[in-house]
Amino acid sequence: MLDSGAEGPRVQIAATTLSGNSLRQTVHTHHASFYQAVKLVAALLMVARVTAGLAERNGNLQPGL
Repeated sequence: MLDSGAEGPRVQIAATTLSGNSLRQTVHTHHASFYQAVKLVAALLMVARVTAGLAERNGNLQPGL
């Protein structure tokens, strides 16, 4: 149990620090996930572009599509 004055502010500061660290970690995780998704989409677009280029060269796709 907490004493009425001595430990109250300390516990609140510790909780706030934990909350801030947790929020920072969450933001970092979402930021990293977002950029991984961006890199994946870019890689998929590059594969699609290469595949379309090969198909166009082989005459399987009309130019410009």
